[in-house]
Amino acid sequence: MPEGPEVETIRRGLLDVIQKNITKVKVAKSKKFYQHSKEINSLISSTIIDIERKGKFLIFKFSKNNTDSYALNHLGMTGVWHYYSDKIWKNTIQSLDNLPHWKVYFQLSDNSHLIFVNIRTFGRFEICSIDTINHHSSINNLGPDILDDVFDSSLFINRVRGNTKKPKTREIGKALLDSKIVSGCGNIYKNEALFLSNINPFTPSDLLSDKQLSTLAKNLHLVGHKALKFKGSTLRDYKHVDGYSGLMQNEFLVYDRQGETCNTCKSKILKSTQGDRASYWCINCQNNYLPE
Repeated sequence: MPEGPEVETIRRGLLDVIQKNITKVKVAKSKKFYQHSKEINSLISSTIIDIERKGKFLIFKFSKNNTDSYALNHLGMTGVWHYYSDKIWKNTIQSLDNLPHWKVYFQLSDNSHLIFVNIRTFGRFEICSIDTINHHSSINNLGPDILDDVFDSSLFINRVRGNTKKPKTREIGKALLDSKIVSGCGNIYKNEALFLSNINPFTPSDLLSDKQLSTLAKNLHLVGHKALKFKGSTLRDYKHVDGYSGLMQNEFLVYDRQGETCNTCKSKILKSTQGDRASYWCINCQNNYLPE
């Protein structure tokens, strides 16, 4: 699934469409998207005003006849946006029939083409009121974002700790996948930040000191911005808006490197299932709490 750095890379790649008018709309006859076709088709003659990111969501703002409307977009597991100039479209794609798995299509006022492609159909693009978006359960209580200019480590520590009368004891590797604790992280960058912090992913959160959590906060921020610099990680489907792959996967320290040697100590990198996700760690650098 695209994480914060991938979603932000896509957002930045879409900035060229801002202030362009929508002249044509098509919605694929995929049930999850076609059921919203009436609302999406209503965007014809709208101007794209802004695109912002909240965690792993993109929020599109449109204006038409002095009235604003919004779309909530989640990329799901495999969602990507493609943006083509008219010249490139005519020389390469030519027709939506040649673009498998497209779900939403916009032709813009300069004859450019903006398409949401979603292979596994777990993504979404829905017209919503701004109140609905602001009160969405996955948006209204997000933790500090790993791509914030300044990461709020105090808020992060408080969210990890939970209620002081009943502190949270779940493993830190699971806690970091909770967007109410930290936003934009995801499984890849969780593993990388824990390695840099010398913290085993299976360590119960309540056993970590504030100093350790402060170090983890710093490294979450560091890893997030490094991933953004390399325009995200392409392991399978993720691409930039221009069709190129991310390069962060070439910088992984532990993620997807089970059985290989640690770059720091030359010990073995291990992999175990944690919840329904995979955790990777160095048996030496992160031996402060070993799973049973």
